[in-house]
Amino acid sequence: MYFRKNQEIAQKTKSIKMFKKYILIPFLLPYLNSFSQEIVKEFDLKLEKKRDYFQVINETDKEVILFLNDKEKVSSVRFDEKFNVKDSLSTTRPEKKYKEIVGYSQNERNYFLFWASEDRKEIDVQYFNFIKKETNTTPINLELKKEKIVKELTINSTFYLITIVKNTSILKFYISDNDGNLNEKIVDLSHLKFKNSSNQNVLLYNVLIGGDPFNPSIQMEHISNESQPSLALSSKEFKIYTYKKDEIILTLDNNTSSTDILKINLNDFTASLKSIEQPKIAQDTSDLNFTKSNSFLIDDAILQIKTNPSVLFLTISNQNGNRINQYKTLRDEEINYKNSDVFQEIKSIHNKKVLEKPKQFIRKINNSSPAVTCYKLNGLYYTVIGSSQDIAHAGGGGMGMGGGFGAAPMSFGFASSYTIGNLISYKDKNVVYTNCLFDLNFNHVEDKVQTSAFEKARLFLEENEDLKESTSIFGKDLYQDLIVFKFNSFLYLGNYNNLNKKYQIFSFTE
Repeated sequence: MYFRKNQEIAQKTKSIKMFKKYILIPFLLPYLNSFSQEIVKEFDLKLEKKRDYFQVINETDKEVILFLNDKEKVSSVRFDEKFNVKDSLSTTRPEKKYKEIVGYSQNERNYFLFWASEDRKEIDVQYFNFIKKETNTTPINLELKKEKIVKELTINSTFYLITIVKNTSILKFYISDNDGNLNEKIVDLSHLKFKNSSNQNVLLYNVLIGGDPFNPSIQMEHISNESQPSLALSSKEFKIYTYKKDEIILTLDNNTSSTDILKINLNDFTASLKSIEQPKIAQDTSDLNFTKSNSFLIDDAILQIKTNPSVLFLTISNQNGNRINQYKTLRDEEINYKNSDVFQEIKSIHNKKVLEKPKQFIRKINNSSPAVTCYKLNGLYYTVIGSSQDIAHAGGGGMGMGGGFGAAPMSFGFASSYTIGNLISYKDKNVVYTNCLFDLNFNHVEDKVQTSAFEKARLFLEENEDLKESTSIFGKDLYQDLIVFKFNSFLYLGNYNNLNKKYQIFSFTE
């Protein structure tokens, strides 16, 4: 990989001295008991007004790398597994045409950040090596001829920029190698049959843009195993899953008759498409236009939800289409497989009420975007069924991907956009849901629903008085300073406290 002449080589002592400008008190993270939600450690932190940051987890070496960006430079700090400061490096921020970081990759002790222009045709790669004390940068130009961005992902320390050629079923993958280059791989899906919302055969491109050639946009939601997915994320029609190390899985729920599962092997880039049928619902004339559906993948299973104003189906199958179990509820029936009340939550967990009548649940989720989400804990599948609906605001100001609420885009928004976006995804939402427990064969289990580490963190954000006083909860300031990540079986949450000018780290466990 060719690097510019202005290669920067920093000595370890100078690096640590540089870091002290930002962090004056190194911090340790002792283990907490399972249910504590107290501060783990706080440290003095000098921050520029315009800043953002993210973390990279090196599970092999049990390290956490914190990258801090301001308008002039990018600083990186390496911590050991107990969060002792090991060393740090700094380099100049790329020129302004590189709007944001769209991904990162790691190879042994080499770390690469991928900055991109708005159209993604120009990439600036920043390189950090803590052992050699080196930082370098190099430009990459991508032609992206007649291509539209599908998603940017980092999977198992490798960066993927995925595009689709317009008016085709051809995907292109731009994949980072060990030296930070981007290598192109073409996946031609022309032999596969994709269907639009009317059940007609169309190109994959037409599926992803929603059939609107005049305003083509692709909204592909990333579902990661970093944290328990919310209904707000899982309610999207198009989702991409990265929980398997050697493949990515796309689900297409634009058709209420079935869910299409597109799997792409990341070793040989072969692809397969499987259509999993949704149950057929007998409809009267008044229900014809009100059938809605969605799905969620976990392990080798697919959970499908389908509803109209009269009935709700929850169907569980394996990803080959073989049915495992199915639950059917009519609008006036109690949901006999739920393990909690039915709740409606508007904007905040503190604005939550119980829906007493069963028919309210089916009516409300059918009037919104139905969703199902699931995660596994202690041999049980914790499942949430319900819906999520945006609450309109005068003047807009909603959260865009990689950005704060109504604020300019964050340079590091990509890295935490899933976990942080997931954590605060019920902001400006009307959410209706109930909790269910299933065994490994998806039989209903009568038991109490435990509070997950992720849910504890969400509760903590709204209940912590210091955070309430220092910033507007779920506002752009909090989003700017918030980091959330899993490391050594803990979920860590960090945020800057404007009152005492300290950065605080909290730990949550299941």
